[in-house]
Amino acid sequence: MSRYTRPLSVVIGVNGIGMGHSVRQSAIAQYLRDRGHQVRIVTNGSARVEYFRDLGFPAWDGWMPTLLARGDRIHASDAIGANIWQVPVGVTKHLRLRRIIRDTGIPDVFITDYEPNTPRLAYHFGKPLVSVDQQSKYRHLDLPTVGRYARTADEQRLRYFAPRLDRSFICSFVPLDADDRKLEFIAPVVPDVVRSAPVSPEPLATAYFSRYFDHGPEESVHALAEVFRQHFPGRTLRIYAQAAEARNLRQYANDKIDICTFDREAFITDMARSEAVFSNAGFNLISEAFVLGKPVHLIPLPTYDQHWCAKVVHEAELGTAAPRITHGAVLAFLNRSRELRNNVVRHRDQYLLADPREQIASYLESLPATSQRTLTPSTR
Repeated sequence: MSRYTRPLSVVIGVNGIGMGHSVRQSAIAQYLRDRGHQVRIVTNGSARVEYFRDLGFPAWDGWMPTLLARGDRIHASDAIGANIWQVPVGVTKHLRLRRIIRDTGIPDVFITDYEPNTPRLAYHFGKPLVSVDQQSKYRHLDLPTVGRYARTADEQRLRYFAPRLDRSFICSFVPLDADDRKLEFIAPVVPDVVRSAPVSPEPLATAYFSRYFDHGPEESVHALAEVFRQHFPGRTLRIYAQAAEARNLRQYANDKIDICTFDREAFITDMARSEAVFSNAGFNLISEAFVLGKPVHLIPLPTYDQHWCAKVVHEAELGTAAPRITHGAVLAFLNRSRELRNNVVRHRDQYLLADPREQIASYLESLPATSQRTLTPSTR
């Protein structure tokens, strides 16, 4: 812990939708643990709870309300209709979390990543609340609409989840700025396994496409496989998808086109040795590709977040973006892959090499000392 001598007790709240939030926060949690601090996790969904428990952290399940947008806003009538039958279970879960935190030790500080549980716990116990996420730029910056998508719904969600914050660390793979001393923009939190992966450009392209409600990967996989089959028969294309999707996608495979069930370790290895990456426009995947020096061709899912990420990447010439996979767009991207790769490497070396976890830890360790209950062993 360098000059810092008092171990902190930290509770981190993690949005359990998808893996991006869990990957980012697990890297922060492990870093804090390595500095001698005690870390516990609140997330939502049994799979995410087990993910953190497998990493050795006490972890518990909280309630994540459904707040879907209609148009560019979250409407109160929709929120009530979607959650009215979940409220009794949700309140029961939250009261249970209060008891668990009280019984296992009230922490010095709570961290939240786009979820509502740790803010309510921080307010209840009168402790500092710090956000570490990438979505908070939509709350604090007046970012423009992208096509038919606006930041309004994301801002509404963030204000509902955490009405008050003591500090906000906002991850970004491009430079951003704001005149607010409570905000600090940091490079994306990228796990050590990505930063240390052996990198080499081989005649391989790696792809990952996921599902968002009724927007599945089949159209993109079919179109991308067809482009490689017709125009790049000598290049290897490795397409990853979740297990439930991969079974139906294997019809598009051949001796040079592999359809793989998603495995994070294998995916990182393949991405590190690829000349290019194809994917939806998720923040974590883009950040990891850039740290590895890889350009991306992005097909954003129907959210403001994904369309904003795709737009910024395209405009910065760190990759390209298109509404769907087409022959022309893929050929144009691959024809520029060397130029784009050079752009990514320069950008990475200027903005993305610093490990932001040191900034986060230093801030937490600078907080005034508070009385702290001794932690007791947690039970699963």
